[in-house]
Amino acid sequence: MTRPITPYMIRRLHVLYAKHGLGEEQYRALIGELTDGRTVSTKGLTYAEAQYLAGYITGANAKLRTSVEEMALRSLKWQRSAVLKRLQQIGVDTTDWSRVNGFLQQPRIAGKPLYQLDSDELAALIPKLEAIKKKIKEDERV
Repeated sequence: MTRPITPYMIRRLHVLYAKHGLGEEQYRALIGELTDGRTVSTKGLTYAEAQYLAGYITGANAKLRTSVEEMALRSLKWQRSAVLKRLQQIGVDTTDWSRVNGFLQQPRIAGKPLYQLDSDELAALIPKLEAIKKKIKEDERV
């Protein structure tokens, strides 16, 4: 059994985020990368992951700023890929950007084209698309 993160460690990480100038999107991208997408929340980390992250932020890598930006970009690409995969499963032609963006721009879906969605919006969109996919499967069974 893995040891859960302690309230002290959560506070310590948030102090480190602020001290090192990491915005919410940046630290969430770091967490997502560290946990292979299992969580993007500090509270979702195990104690060992939290210790590793704290060490990483405090200087385990001299190129922290570059790494954080690269990790945020990789996380954003992963989320966009996850959205496209689900769109394809729903039946949207993902080879046609006008169809992809047309679907996503619907107010009840995302209200914006894919390239304008930030990490938090993409994270909220994925479960919504999963629900649509589930609904389509249920309708096909009837």
